[in-house]
Amino acid sequence: MPNRTIYLPDELDEVSRRVGLNLSRLTQQAIRDFVAEHHEKALEARIDAVSARCRELGIDWPKDYLDEQRSEAGER
Repeated sequence: MPNRTIYLPDELDEVSRRVGLNLSRLTQQAIRDFVAEHHEKALEARIDAVSARCRELGIDWPKDYLDEQRSEAGER
């Protein structure tokens, strides 16, 4: 599991130590909650990033690409 460093103001660090907070667990849950609450925005941001990267690479998918693939696979 990758390690990341977070920075806290001195007073929050002191409080977290005194109450014995598990900062790793707290941070993980905060990220999960944030993503759950902002799922559509997060997904939209990822789609925008992928779309921008495709444009940078000159990838141009036909608009009916999925329809063609489904037709070839015999799906409706």
